[in-house]
Amino acid sequence: LVIIYPLMKRVTYWPQMVLGMTFNWGALLGYSAVQGACDWSICLPLYTAGICWTILYDTIYAHQ
Repeated sequence: LVIIYPLMKRVTYWPQMVLGMTFNWGALLGYSAVQGACDWSICLPLYTAGICWTILYDTIYAHQ
């Protein structure tokens, strides 16, 4: 994911989505490391919210 983010700026109108998936991957790994397993009813909303937050702040940053 880290390698394809710069390419996504040229290919798609949603590079922030790839950036969000990259930055928030740690939420899934961190939760799994602490709990020993990934409970998708908790991890999926957490991951999705992190992606939405990244899209929001990166879009605001791009428009400044």
